[in-house]
Amino acid sequence: MDAALRVHGWGSTPTVPVVRNNHSRQYEARRMFLPNQQTMRVFQLPQRRELKRTAESSSPSTSFYSMWDAIARFAQEIRASDFMAEMIRRRDAYGSQGVMGALDCATLYGLVRWLRPAVVVESGGFIGMSSAFILKALADEKLTTAKLYSIEWSEECEQGALIPDELRSASGGFVPMRGKVEDFLERDQLPSAIDMFLHDSSHSYRHMLWEFRQFWPRLRDAGLLLSHDVQMNVAFV
Repeated sequence: MDAALRVHGWGSTPTVPVVRNNHSRQYEARRMFLPNQQTMRVFQLPQRRELKRTAESSSPSTSFYSMWDAIARFAQEIRASDFMAEMIRRRDAYGSQGVMGALDCATLYGLVRWLRPAVVVESGGFIGMSSAFILKALADEKLTTAKLYSIEWSEECEQGALIPDELRSASGGFVPMRGKVEDFLERDQLPSAIDMFLHDSSHSYRHMLWEFRQFWPRLRDAGLLLSHDVQMNVAFV
């Protein structure tokens, strides 16, 4: 299904809220119009780390749109790539039900390349469609020590099955975790400081809100909280 890694100000409906964690609380809310005239509220996002000085010297609106221009370029690049074609082939051969769609994966890839995270956690990794694009972005940025902790509760799926072997073994960056998010947190088996969190597990209001509240404090300054399928309920809002 091609439902909704919602991207503010870019792409098609439905959309991805991506939220910046700024522990100084000095962030600015903005409202933008999507092509379908829907509106959504997001927070101003940071520039990539190596562009920090440029961002500080430019206006907020310039930094904001420059960021999305960069992400759009990365997303366009991956959508036209052999990697995308191969991943779609793998997805369709395995069965696309419950698997992140191409536009969503391209957006996720662009966000990871832009942020250049050292530690990523995703809930609901399932058979690895989103995981593959996160790992591909880390590899393309040559982030050889970066880690992706991918949590999947269901025993019925082949966790990470879609991930190409070269990405799974390239640097040991893929860390599959089978079980409930709640248990891993209770046993302190997840990093206390992360750069990006992607929610894609149970989309009930209670669980989504619980995950957002659990992982928001773990985000480093300028970290990103992403959520798939935010249209399911108002938990993200």
